[in-house]
Amino acid sequence: MREKLRSWLLKDYNVPKSEGVQFITIGILTFLIACLAAGEILVDLKATSLPLIITLLFVNIVLFISAKRFGKSTIIGHFQLLVLYIMFQVSFFTLPNTFHVFMYWMPSIPLLAFIFGNLRTSRIWLVITLITLGMDTIYGIQVNGKSYTPEIPYIPYAFAATFFTITLVACFSLLYNLLGRSYSRLRAKNREVLELISQLKEMNGSLEDTVKERTKDIEKRNEQLKQYAFMNSHMVRAPLANIIGAASHLEDENDSEKMKELMQMIKISAASLDDVIKEVGKSLEIKS
Repeated sequence: MREKLRSWLLKDYNVPKSEGVQFITIGILTFLIACLAAGEILVDLKATSLPLIITLLFVNIVLFISAKRFGKSTIIGHFQLLVLYIMFQVSFFTLPNTFHVFMYWMPSIPLLAFIFGNLRTSRIWLVITLITLGMDTIYGIQVNGKSYTPEIPYIPYAFAATFFTITLVACFSLLYNLLGRSYSRLRAKNREVLELISQLKEMNGSLEDTVKERTKDIEKRNEQLKQYAFMNSHMVRAPLANIIGAASHLEDENDSEKMKELMQMIKISAASLDDVIKEVGKSLEIKS
């Protein structure tokens, strides 16, 4: 059971992210916090304090500038999540009667964790969020009792509902675009792989044809060599043997008439040998 829980908590999938997704996300959060600060100035939202919102806005502006400068830095994304978590907790401990507000805002942290980090980061923050909600529940019961009566004015809660809706829509839109871009990249990579496989098949077919042509060429040359060997062993050796035999008799012969006959035989055999060599040469040239 422990191993399954550990595997679920730490298992991850590498989802490729574009360079600007973290910068855009922090930019959207900074804009929403600025709107929240403006709403707090115009209308008391009954859920936090203006100094806390202004501090959060200042920190987020610093994170936004850092994200622009350093690009894809996981430290900046994790720090943004930590800042939001601390802001929620400080607001809750400052105003325990706002538990009904922050219990709906806390789930945005695991969602943002997936955008900033990965599936493992999101699951870890999900566990932290659930534990925090449980501890906040216990703290709220100790401070307010088993229940409390929240003050729900229309205008502040209309502001809060608007910010909540825009935040969730922005988070899901970023998540959708992140997964959509990742899917598009995977499809593009898949097309590249299929094209490479097609090229390899074409190259393999061309290589097979080349091997077949070379094999045929080698077989033809082997056949020519066989024919040449046959000509050499039968057609060439006969006149050559006559020349060798006549030459050996010529060394021991003293009769001028027989010497003339042997010389004539050598000339005839030499001419025959020359004809045979020419025929062999012509045959090889034609087949080449």
